[in-house]
Amino acid sequence: EKSFLRKAFGTYLSGDVINEIISDPSMLRLGGQKKWITAMFTDVRGFSTISELLDAEQLVKLLNVYLSGMSDIVLEHRGTIDKYEGDAIISFFGAPVNYKEHALQACRSAIMMKRKEVELNARFLADGSSPNPLLTRIGLNTGDMVVGNMGTERKMDYTIMGNAVNLAARLEGVNKQYGSWILMSDDTYKETGDEFLGRRFDKVRVVGINTPVQLWELIDFRSEATPDFLDYLGRFDAAHEVFDAKDWKKSLKLFQALSSERPDDGPARSYIKKCEVFLQKPPAPDWDGVFSLTEK
Repeated sequence: EKSFLRKAFGTYLSGDVINEIISDPSMLRLGGQKKWITAMFTDVRGFSTISELLDAEQLVKLLNVYLSGMSDIVLEHRGTIDKYEGDAIISFFGAPVNYKEHALQACRSAIMMKRKEVELNARFLADGSSPNPLLTRIGLNTGDMVVGNMGTERKMDYTIMGNAVNLAARLEGVNKQYGSWILMSDDTYKETGDEFLGRRFDKVRVVGINTPVQLWELIDFRSEATPDFLDYLGRFDAAHEVFDAKDWKKSLKLFQALSSERPDDGPARSYIKKCEVFLQKPPAPDWDGVFSLTEK
């Protein structure tokens, strides 16, 4: 029975999680419970375009290499793979085994996944297995989620459900609007201490969720940041404060200066567009500063 459990769950649970299940098989009963955990959603930008240029066999081979590399990182950081949806990975941290540092582990995973992406893309482009780089967007949220075995006694799926799960999924997509790669909620940011570099964006209302969410970009490990980059982030935050004060003209100049210094910085470009729009058509005088997003 232990051998069966190891084989059955070894493909999407880390070793220590499997040991917990073996010691307490009741964890696998049908049903769920509410837990404060962290969810991660990933998706590859423009993957449908890549898939159109490959035949079925090439596509499956490419996906398996990509998903294997990314999934290994999740498992190494005590995460649980929920499911794969094409090129997307849904995972969570903090269940079925409880541990306090689930938000930290999720953020570490996200950063390491982006690093793994560089390594994989060098391989894909060198051997011609992909016509374009695979660039991953990631959304992270921490909150109360229902986690457990859903379905029937004959067919069950160990998964997560709830509003906090939906928010993690939405944050992955919101990256498109900010030119960022990893977005996390304020609840995740508050549990990460000072281990990571985070950049504050706006408060937003995402599709299907009315409560405003403070957005944070997860950039990298703070210990590995250069003084120049820390200075850049400080000036970005200062420009954002001017933006919050609704001085669109001044904030536009500040963001333009930042963008000219680092042309590849998507968030700086996104704020230039926001400033230009508000200079042409200012928001209502009673605007609360929260952006209501219309895209998933």
